[in-house]
Amino acid sequence: MVRDKDSPDDAPTFTLKPKGPMPARFGLIIGDCLQNLRSSLDYLVWELVLATNSQPAEHNMFPICTSADLFRNAVSKRKRLLGVHPDAVAEIEALQPYHLGQDWRKSKLWVIEEFVNINKHRRVLLTMLRSSLTPQMDIFQVGGELIAHLPAGASMPIFDGDAKIDAAPLSEQMKMNAQLLACVTFDEGPAKGMEVTICMNEWINFVLNVLVPKFERFFS
Repeated sequence: MVRDKDSPDDAPTFTLKPKGPMPARFGLIIGDCLQNLRSSLDYLVWELVLATNSQPAEHNMFPICTSADLFRNAVSKRKRLLGVHPDAVAEIEALQPYHLGQDWRKSKLWVIEEFVNINKHRRVLLTMLRSSLTPQMDIFQVGGELIAHLPAGASMPIFDGDAKIDAAPLSEQMKMNAQLLACVTFDEGPAKGMEVTICMNEWINFVLNVLVPKFERFFS
């Protein structure tokens, strides 16, 4: 914590400053996890083709499209879902980001696709240390690990790269009812400023517990 030199003595502010650059391995680990998550969707399509007693080929993969025209092109011209049962194709179509209209960038599938493309074609994903001061979060230790817990209905704090931490005048009668939270966040893309593990858990849970179960009936 570095005190801001221009802050007054009776109400100083501090900024959280990392001691060094974010380790590159963080971006490598995150990118590998996202790539595996995206690949699992292509594996799903491959198995859906086998389930119809057809032979899958290299053109088969799970399309993620931002418009109905792009999806039709992926199916009819690029043969992404050739051999997949029509009902399974309908399930895949219903999951496409463009069904969210102008909010298609909020689609979990599109966010996964965007980060995978950054990681695969451009560079290692960028992360940074960010901080927030929150009065809502309880922080405690379980088995030697720090656990943060938000009360029901509380919103996750917004993390800022240069968040200021205010310090009220200290006295025996005054206690600060707040917690300083520092974490690793994405520093680019559609999840910029969002804590990495919360995002990853959300995306993995979506694929594992929401998307995949929609196709279990095609393997029975």
